[in-house]
Amino acid sequence: MEEKMERKLAIVGLGYVGLPLALTYALDGFQVSGVDIDPRRIESIKSSSLGMREDFDSVPVNDVLRTCLANGSLNVTSRFDELPKDVATFIITVGIPIDHAWTLDMSMLTNACAELGKLLKKGDLVICRSTVPVGTTRGLVLSTLERASGLVAGTDFDLAYSSERIAEGHAYDEFRNMPLVVGGINGRSLDRATQVLGAVNREPVFKASSIELVEAAKMFENAQRDVNIAIADQLARFANHFDIPTWELIEACNTHSRVKILMPGIGVGGHCIPYASPYLFGSLSSQNECNDLLPTFASARQANAAQPDYIAERMSRRMGGLDGKHVLFVGIAMKDYSDDVTVSPAVDLARALAKAGAEVHVLDSVAEAPREFGREIDIDAGCLWADAVVLPIRQGNVDYERVKKLVVAAAGRVTLCDFRGVFEHDADVLQQLWYVRL
Repeated sequence: MEEKMERKLAIVGLGYVGLPLALTYALDGFQVSGVDIDPRRIESIKSSSLGMREDFDSVPVNDVLRTCLANGSLNVTSRFDELPKDVATFIITVGIPIDHAWTLDMSMLTNACAELGKLLKKGDLVICRSTVPVGTTRGLVLSTLERASGLVAGTDFDLAYSSERIAEGHAYDEFRNMPLVVGGINGRSLDRATQVLGAVNREPVFKASSIELVEAAKMFENAQRDVNIAIADQLARFANHFDIPTWELIEACNTHSRVKILMPGIGVGGHCIPYASPYLFGSLSSQNECNDLLPTFASARQANAAQPDYIAERMSRRMGGLDGKHVLFVGIAMKDYSDDVTVSPAVDLARALAKAGAEVHVLDSVAEAPREFGREIDIDAGCLWADAVVLPIRQGNVDYERVKKLVVAAAGRVTLCDFRGVFEHDADVLQQLWYVRL
């Protein structure tokens, strides 16, 4: 008979994954406690003043947060020792940063497990939902928890792993409706974790034969998309070489029922897909193993990382050099309709242009541009000033018809670099402008 589940738990890490997960449980009637060691993050949560672009059945995240804090279904703290003593279920959602050398920094996860271990009691359940290299849960997480608690995993407490699978802006929907893959260090851990995670998820649970399988599945889910994007971007390079319209070529290919080529872009951004290969490579012991086992993924990552530089070179050739040229970016986020500039290829492209001598300004009312790109500028002044207008992403709150009107008025002077195909089928733009596309 299934053990009755207590509707009380704690979330360790309240970032882009942890906070929406905490609110998802709180809205489902759980008593949720959250801990994050960043006091500024806790203050933003307590004041319901987050910049996070999430909503919960069309209700903005700050409104949901305000309600859950007020009714007591969610409590947050920056101190582990302030978590309720009677909580028996802990979900870890701590991120693993990657430095400029693409090396994984495991210290945040290690420290979180060390602090959590001090609180563990016999009978507790720990579920790790952080994206980690294969072997991390059974290795680093388990050993750190055991060392800090003096307890034995699988005997005194249970341990399971289930990677998050959410996309920014869709967290609430996907925590409830994205199928789960779960692994445990033993059958009891697997069953308990399935019950806790399934309490807010409507889809069937895939019970994996091992934790390591679930860790690997998460990495290959992301790495596969990295490869697919590299295929699209390299198709675009090939099409440009033969002066074939890229987007029409892809549309033609995709009329085949078993073909689904993505549309190209300026690169790959965000917390997940660019990091997939470093997580995969971090699971292996040497570069030789990476080359032998994962050559396709390594090549795709290199190709996608080089995409901004390739585009900068194309723009330079089209514009007769970049030194002294004025370039306006309309959008700077890491992907369409985002407020996040984490590993943003738009930022990488802007920096490549600036390095080549261009003066770059950014217009993005949603995402905050790095300060290096000068003062804020409005679209009217920007188009009057610019030698090139770059559309690296599609962004909310942009009046693209206004952009079109301004750049068409400047035809013969302004190059429009439309890397998301906003005006791909617009005859006025195609006939009147110097138009650069992928």
